[in-house]
Amino acid sequence: MELGLISGSVAVFGDHIAADTVLPARHGFLPASEAVLHVLAEAGPDANARARAHPVLIVGEGFGYGTGRESPARALRAAGVRALIGASFARMFYRNAINNGILPIVCGELVRAGIKDGDRVEIDTGAVRWQRRTFPIAAVSPLVQRIVLAGGLIAHGRDVLRGMAAT
Repeated sequence: MELGLISGSVAVFGDHIAADTVLPARHGFLPASEAVLHVLAEAGPDANARARAHPVLIVGEGFGYGTGRESPARALRAAGVRALIGASFARMFYRNAINNGILPIVCGELVRAGIKDGDRVEIDTGAVRWQRRTFPIAAVSPLVQRIVLAGGLIAHGRDVLRGMAAT
């Protein structure tokens, strides 16, 4: 099974956005339908609307630092974010993104290439394409592909258990 292609328009954000900026702790226990109203709202007046309007976010250095809570990644997924392309990620946030069905991609070259809000990208298992340019990325492992395709780690676990029960 291969990830195939994630494509769509992007919203561009800057460096060093904390997980608490993605979703402040005070909103962490809201249902997903309410949490999406607060995603990146503290990053600027139109940041929430921009994040919700684009399936791919371009982020700079150190995205998601500061907490191990899963609620910021869960809220991004509920807001329709399918992939994050960044120069670097906080390690715990990186894993939380995968666990919640978001594909985090490290590609600093693309982040610094002048990409703008509304531009379109295509992501496959080994490259990101933007404006007729191809940016190589680390291969996405088959396990991560299955987790993202399933919509998150819990959904993937349920798929595995269903498969075991069928045999």
